[in-house]
Amino acid sequence: MNDEEVRRRFTELTAGMSAADLMGLADAIARQRIDEVTNPARRELRHPQRDGTAVFRVRADIDGEKPPIWRRLDLRSTITLDVLHDVLQAAFTWADEHLYRFALGGGVWDRHSQIFLCPWDVDDPESADDGIPARDVRLDEVFAEPDDTLRYVYDYGDEWRVTLRLEQILETGTVIPFARCVDGRRAAPPESSRGLEGEALRASQPDPTRFDPAEVNEALADVRFRMREAGVLPEVIAVIDRLRYDIDLDDPDTLTDPVIARAANALAEPEPPVDDADREASLRAWTWFLDRAGGDGIPLTAAGYLKPADVTDAMRHLPTSDAWLTTSNREIDHSSLLHFRESLVRQGFLRKYKGRLLLTRLGASARKHPDRLWQTLVDRWRGVVAGTHVVDARAGSRDADFVRDATTCTLLAIAAGESFDSSWGSQPPGGLDRAAHWLSRLGWSIDGAPVPGRDLYSQPVRTVLENLWDGVRDTLGKGEMSATARRLARQVLRRS
Repeated sequence: MNDEEVRRRFTELTAGMSAADLMGLADAIARQRIDEVTNPARRELRHPQRDGTAVFRVRADIDGEKPPIWRRLDLRSTITLDVLHDVLQAAFTWADEHLYRFALGGGVWDRHSQIFLCPWDVDDPESADDGIPARDVRLDEVFAEPDDTLRYVYDYGDEWRVTLRLEQILETGTVIPFARCVDGRRAAPPESSRGLEGEALRASQPDPTRFDPAEVNEALADVRFRMREAGVLPEVIAVIDRLRYDIDLDDPDTLTDPVIARAANALAEPEPPVDDADREASLRAWTWFLDRAGGDGIPLTAAGYLKPADVTDAMRHLPTSDAWLTTSNREIDHSSLLHFRESLVRQGFLRKYKGRLLLTRLGASARKHPDRLWQTLVDRWRGVVAGTHVVDARAGSRDADFVRDATTCTLLAIAAGESFDSSWGSQPPGGLDRAAHWLSRLGWSIDGAPVPGRDLYSQPVRTVLENLWDGVRDTLGKGEMSATARRLARQVLRRS
């Protein structure tokens, strides 16, 4: 569009405006131009991801320290910056008690830098627009050639600033640890030590010259980093971190909880291949409803329940069938069936319409492809754990936060090998009691008292886990978990 055309269009748009309107328009244009100059959009400085995996040898120096304090690290090129933050915490023996951020192209507070944010800043409306979540950026997007630099700041109060420089790219055809400390000099300043002097500083750092790479590598071998490598959700690792050093329910003299340790180690191990036949057999409760709802759907009674013939047939396929309790063929007398059927509506597989249960688009797809049914369950509950999906609670409410933590703790208990048998005789506490104990440790309570295991029985994820079974359970199998249920729990708690 040439200048003449611009003038013509401006005249058309402003025709009939009053002098006050024109003054307001001019003021708005001026403010926009000033804002563009004083608050320019941040530049995109990331590189394309590499085709293969390499080892990046990186030197990390704490800025301004004399004598220098530095670490040399071999890092897998595919790790994300939130993992790099964890590596730096281990390398400098910090405790991850404060906020952090990374910057490319300048300092961490410079307007012209590209900023990568910690989770707290991502959730803060005032800073979220300033950058990209660190968890979404890989190391090979910020380092491409030797001498490339990345800035890092930890603890916005003490402001420990670190400059990371790519020294060398080491191609490798072998499997490598995601991080290893090669070398370094001097102890790092202790957590929250800025401003300490004399005896206070000496007490917090007895030997400032001491540094041993083996101690860093021992820390990097911790299950926390193995979980990172296995793709466990950061939200799950954060919960495990809070629960690892807890009193054992079965041995009060123990300072660590062996069940949460088992869960962590189970999540850190490679997932065995999925047996499609076992998975499909364990989904039989879902597939019965999806097959029965095909065509004209499942008719309901005037009161909105399944008809007696369907109740009788469904109970032959429902793993948690309680038909042994009663000969009734009314759905209202079979709470396990009623809760499961209602869960299929909440999960989006079925919908009620004019007295019938009909397949949704999702349900029709899952009916044709059992792998999609499985993945839908995984994605749904992974979203609950990650906080991107809400079930049976209002988004942003305290109830939603409770369901999220309750779901996470329940899945961790199942991943650890627990069942839902709760305190039978002399047995140790079951999975629901264990999950409730963890919830209490996370700060939840019911009427001021610790969360009881029985209160978790109504959690929607329990309905899913207990019904992943390849047949109707006998009475002694109540609360037991199938290998498929444990696999679902582990998959949900990982990124992919």
